[in-house]
Amino acid sequence: MDMLKGDVIDNFERSDSIVYISDDKMTATLDLVKPRDGSPYTVKQLILLLNSNGVKQGINQQILQQMIDNQLYYTATTVAQGKVPKDGQDGRYQYFFQVGKSSTPKVLPDGTVDYLNMDLFESVTVGQVVAEYIPATNGEYGYTVVGDLMTPKKGANLPPLRGSGFTVSEDKKQYISILNGKVELKDDGKLEISNIYNIAGNLDISIGNVRFDGDVYVSGNVSAGLSIMAKGNVVIDGTVESVNIRSGGDVILRKGMMGGGEGQIEAEGSVTGRFFEAVTIKAKGSVRGDYFLNCKITTEDILEVTGVKGVILGGSVRALKLIKAQTLGNSAELPTIVETGVTDQYMKRYNEMGQMLAKVDSEVSILERNAAMFETAAARAKKVRVDDPTYLKIKQVLQLKNDEKDRLHKQRKEMSDAIAMKGNSKVRISGTVFPGVKVIIDSEILNIADKVKNVEFVLREGNVTPLVKFS
Repeated sequence: MDMLKGDVIDNFERSDSIVYISDDKMTATLDLVKPRDGSPYTVKQLILLLNSNGVKQGINQQILQQMIDNQLYYTATTVAQGKVPKDGQDGRYQYFFQVGKSSTPKVLPDGTVDYLNMDLFESVTVGQVVAEYIPATNGEYGYTVVGDLMTPKKGANLPPLRGSGFTVSEDKKQYISILNGKVELKDDGKLEISNIYNIAGNLDISIGNVRFDGDVYVSGNVSAGLSIMAKGNVVIDGTVESVNIRSGGDVILRKGMMGGGEGQIEAEGSVTGRFFEAVTIKAKGSVRGDYFLNCKITTEDILEVTGVKGVILGGSVRALKLIKAQTLGNSAELPTIVETGVTDQYMKRYNEMGQMLAKVDSEVSILERNAAMFETAAARAKKVRVDDPTYLKIKQVLQLKNDEKDRLHKQRKEMSDAIAMKGNSKVRISGTVFPGVKVIIDSEILNIADKVKNVEFVLREGNVTPLVKFS
């Protein structure tokens, strides 16, 4: 310890008061003696005493006042404290998604384990902030009681994130997704956002059901009992068993699907595969394959069966525009239904959509009137913007209703175009049509009693007729 003796201050002799400064100069203590003349100390006197003994920083005047008030004599009391410098923090990234999704299955309330719905990745949407950089700090300076400045260690900044599928804000801090898809932080530190979910190998219970905002690609087979829900395309290289597939785009099966009567495919686009057995398919686009066995198919475009077999056998298939195949049915006369054109059910749906559109139109008109009332009131009050929560909710609902209105208009226009082609739908068979087949065009039915070849079925004068033969 450094020991410094006091001096005479303001005509009071304080020669016995002692100031101690620690070896590291981070604390100073004061040992006061009782004033000989009985006059009390002042805080100013004690500060001058400390200053004269080298104490310049960190003096606690409150403690000095307490020493005076309590007449704390002959007791070494800490009256000054230095400040230890605080090193700066290194820069870091805050991620707004779960880094390293767990593949641990969930235990359900009944005690069973859900292996099918494990969250193996996290989905993001366009405009979502997925990460933010927290810059390094400089730290805080420290000091000793004798006034020496202590410099902190500055934090180290990190380099910008590398990767793809995102943009960076102007201040270089926020990382914003430009895709609807999955986000993940790779082992090498890259931030990757993609609208393709790649499954290398088979999709089975170890991975579970898939729900994804983009495209899904499976390089292997897909086991029975699973589901794939994708807003984009679904592409599967291997064989698919009884699986439920829903796609906002196309479905492409490089091999095919053995549905076992439970497999289902629903696509906003087209469906393509080498074979389909006991599968239910609904598509807005075309459906194509080498053969269809005991399937139930509905497409709003064409159904085309190609390849060496090119057969539709069993089940029922319906295409709005055209059905093309090489063979319908078989020699065992397995019941097979092929249907094309505008059906009564289609017309019913068209009319129902018109009623839905009228209802949405009415709702939009009401919402627009209500919004206009708020806007008029705001204009009278000379407000630049309307912040009323009710108004904002009306505007939000109005946007949703207008979107629904646009969607219904588009769908009804497509249906209207199809209805305008009523009577022009065809079933074209380049090979053999066996007995047991039922051909339906625009709800008119023809039961095939005798085997025919190279025939095109059309609707003439209200009857399904094998009008055109070709080689």
